[in-house]
Order: sequence, then structure tokens, then C-alpha cells
Amino acid sequence: MDKLQKFLNKFIAPIAAWMNTNLFFSSLAEAFMRITPITLGGAFVLLIGNFPIPMWTNFLQKVGWAAHFGAAQNATMNVLAMFVVFNFAYVYAEKCKFDPLPSGLLAISSFFILAPQDYTARVLGTHAKLAPLTAFSTNYIGATGIVVSILVGWLVGALYVYLNKKHFVIKLPSSVPPNVAASLQPSLIAGVILIMMTVIRGLFAYTSFGNVFDCVTTFIQVPLQSFTASPISLIAIYTIANVLWFFGIHPNMVYGIVMPIVTANGILNQNAFKVGHAMPYLTMAIITIVLGNGFGGQGTTIGLIISMFRAKSDRYKQMLKLASVPALFNINEPLVFGMPIMLNPIFFIPMLITPIIIGLVSWALIPLLKVAASFNPLIQLPWTTPGVIQGFLEGGLGFGIITVVVVVISTLIWFPFFKIADNKACAQEQQNASENN
Repeated sequence: MDKLQKFLNKFIAPIAAWMNTNLFFSSLAEAFMRITPITLGGAFVLLIGNFPIPMWTNFLQKVGWAAHFGAAQNATMNVLAMFVVFNFAYVYAEKCKFDPLPSGLLAISSFFILAPQDYTARVLGTHAKLAPLTAFSTNYIGATGIVVSILVGWLVGALYVYLNKKHFVIKLPSSVPPNVAASLQPSLIAGVILIMMTVIRGLFAYTSFGNVFDCVTTFIQVPLQSFTASPISLIAIYTIANVLWFFGIHPNMVYGIVMPIVTANGILNQNAFKVGHAMPYLTMAIITIVLGNGFGGQGTTIGLIISMFRAKSDRYKQMLKLASVPALFNINEPLVFGMPIMLNPIFFIPMLITPIIIGLVSWALIPLLKVAASFNPLIQLPWTTPGVIQGFLEGGLGFGIITVVVVVISTLIWFPFFKIADNKACAQEQQNASENN
């Protein structure tokens, strides 16, 4: 344990601290947090339009409203990359103390410059024919464009900040109104960035890919999507996150890297579900939920809370009163730092093995309980929603049973280790009482 702690403190803690302060990773994390209103708000609209009752969906089809709810999906989940690229460049410039709006606008313009725009469509009329059509496909500005949006947002934000620092701006006399001066000042920067993006677009046209999106998807996004879709990979990722959290290192350093791809996979699940196809990343969605923060917070500590109802020591009885309500809504900092779980050798093993056991058991139960038949990826709930409630709402009885099993397994894992800690606390309290007498 001491050797592991020394290793993490020497090698991992500096990396975590660097990532938390690094402009790229901190901006990326905030960019995704800022699209939460879109993802949650859009999820409510999609849930109404795709509520799992055939009578309702058939009614919407009959009266023509299904198309309107489909348009809502296209304007929210299916253009997520567009929001990410704007937010990333905006936050990047904001953190560097420059006017962030031009940075965000230049990023979204650059993103669209790189996106394919020419298609051939069948034009219906008296004589149906094939004709060229200029349009932006949601295939490129949605889930499959997430990695490109991250790269473009970062590149535009970095260039915008760099050129501002080099004073590559239009300087106007003080007699010009401030709002006019502010709008014209970054014009030179805009010219440089947009010309560069046009050149990049043209160069990729000479490649076998045709555009930067297909190139990045082939070499970066598809391998990453396959990696995060693997249950073994996810179990390993969450196990690492738990170990880091045990040593007081926030797991955001792990999630900041993998969650953009997990989000993209989730949108592909939604698109498949909407048209009645099999969800390509169903197992990933289930494993991500059961190993995430939905069961008492990082480490599935709901089992520890339940175990504490059998506490004999005054220390843990009081801790139960303080930590139970936050943990119910997946906030377990009081447990991690107050109990503490962090750096407590008694609790290292449950933090290590919980995601492994829960992940493997849940993986085995997915086909047995036929979760694919009832899971609805369009239902998106806040991260504070208790996991069991989330399971029954998103996946019906099958997924609900899995979430109950998760709670049971968590309790069985945490209880013996809690009893060791509780017995030690009782002995300590008795010793203190005898010394005071």
C-alpha cells in the first residue's frame, strides 16, 4: 500500500494536477459541461416524441408530429459537435483573458468550412432527377464529428490567443465607438484562421478520404469508440478512477479523456433507437451507468451507506447522519474525505474490486434480462438521480433488476470492511471512555 501510494504521489498526482490546470483539458471539460442544458433539455423533448408506448408514437406519426420531434433531435443531439467546437474555443479564450465571443464564432465557422457541403439528391417533381445540393449533414456535425470539433476548437482557440498576444489586431483611434472597435479588432486574426481552414479543406480534398472528418474518424475516432465500447476497457477505466479517488486524486483526469467518445457513442445509440435499429453501443451504455456515479458516487459507495445502518460506534452513526443524504444523490465527498475512505487501508480493497465485480456481473445479466428490448437511450437524467430510479426509467424491469443487483453487490462488498472499521472505532471509543474515567 505504501509503495502504491508513493508511486501515485510521485507519478500520477503530478499528472492529475497538470491536467486540472492545463488549458486544453480544463477548457475541454468545461466545454462539455456547458452543453448540459442542450443534452438534458433535448432529452426531455426526445422522450416526449419517443415515449415507449406504441399508441402514442403511432398517434404522433398519424398527425405528423413525429417529424417535428425528429427535427428537435437534429437540432440538439445531432449537432452536438457544433456546440462543442464553439464552447471549447470560447472557454479557451476566456481562460486566457481575451474576448471569447470572436474565438467561439471563428471556431464554429472553421468547423463548417471543413465540413462536407456538396451532395447529390433526388429532386422530386414532374420529372424526378438527380441534382447537386449544398447542405451540412448531421452525420458530420453530430456524434461522428466530436473529435474534429475538439481539435478545431483547440486549434482556433490557441491561434486566437496567440495572435492576440502578438497584437495582430486592427488598432482604431479612440474616437471610434468601443463596440465598433471591439467588433473590428479581431478581423486580421479572423482572416488568418479562416484562410488556413480553407487551405486545410482543399488539401484534404486531394487525399483518398476527401475531407478531414473521414480521416479523423478512420484513424482516431473509430478506434477510440471501439476501445470505450469494450466492457473490459470500461471496467479497467472505472477501476483506475476508483484507485485515483482513493488516493484523493479526482478521476476527472480519466473521464476528461474518455467521456467525449462515450458521449458520441451514446448519440449513435439514440439515432439507432429512434429508427428502430439495434443499438451499437448498448453494453457500453449499461456498463457506463452501473459503474458511474449513480450509486452513491464514485466507488459505488451506496453499499457503504447501507452498511453504516449497522454501525455500533458513535463515530459512524454520526457519519451516517451527515453522509447518507448527499450519497443518496451521488455526492460522496463527505465519505471520501470525512470517514475517510481516502488513504484508509481498510477501504482500499472495496474501492479496487467493486467496479470489477459489478461490471462483470452486469455484463453477464444484460442478455439474460433482455435489456436491449426495453432500454431507452433517449431518456437522459441528471447525474444526481439515484441509480435504481435511473435503471427502471431508462431500461424498464430488466435494467431495473440490474441496478438492484448493483446495490446488493455493493453492500456485500463494503459491509465486511466497514465492520472492521466500525469495530476499531468502537474499541477506540471504549479506550477513550476508560481513560477519561
